[in-house]
Amino acid sequence: MMNKWKRYCDGSALLAWLTAGLVAIWLVVTLLALFGSLMHFYVPVAEWLTLPSVFSLFLTRPWTIVTYMAVHFDVLHMLFNVLWLYWFGRMMLMTLSDRQLAVAFIGGGIAGGIVFLISASLGYGSGWLCGCSSAVIAVMCATALRIPDHPVNLFIIGEVKLKWVAVACCVLTFIGGGGNQAAHIGGLLWGVVFGLMLRHGMDPARWIPSAAHRRTGRAPKRSADRMVRVMKDRQSDIRRLDELLDKIRLSGYGSLSAKERKELNEISARIKK
Repeated sequence: MMNKWKRYCDGSALLAWLTAGLVAIWLVVTLLALFGSLMHFYVPVAEWLTLPSVFSLFLTRPWTIVTYMAVHFDVLHMLFNVLWLYWFGRMMLMTLSDRQLAVAFIGGGIAGGIVFLISASLGYGSGWLCGCSSAVIAVMCATALRIPDHPVNLFIIGEVKLKWVAVACCVLTFIGGGGNQAAHIGGLLWGVVFGLMLRHGMDPARWIPSAAHRRTGRAPKRSADRMVRVMKDRQSDIRRLDELLDKIRLSGYGSLSAKERKELNEISARIKK
């Protein structure tokens, strides 16, 4: 079953396990809470995994800076986070690797937790932090900075550039973010830093060996920057092909000049590769 889901995640084992794991953990925590309620027995699993706003309590549970991302008390909160992670994660993997997705996701979650703790210590937050919203925002922002002009087809609206989709999603998140706004800010900051580092030729995930490196002892040959250039060239080809096809529909194939016919054949051949 995981192999099938992995195919839906464009072959990414990390994205497949992340999305499936978030759903599975939500089910386990929910079922344990239901079992405890029916049996009149309190099972404090969620309490031991969520991030407390009290710093002294956090020091006794340092693992919660990571584990809080896996806990969602509300099904809609979990569902939207998983869907956004799946959507933006697939777009990130168009030009980056699993290890870079991992650093963007985990780094965004940790950054969100740190900002949440600092904000709470200054009197601007309380309670417990849960959910991977800050990690998802980091992936979203890093992807938007990486391929800002990537076209996204939205239902009813039509084609929109990725950077505007990311801006809209961030606005919606901050409008309905409740008391977790500090964590969202932390995730956004990490996503921006991550994306800017990639733009300037620095890889935040360089210290994590890739699968190819572990297998062969050599760094993988694929260049992320080359992949970005290839994708941009492909988008340019598709736009030009649409222009030529529109001309054919309006005036017929005979309206094309010899140069345009040659260009049409060359673009068609490149797209089919």
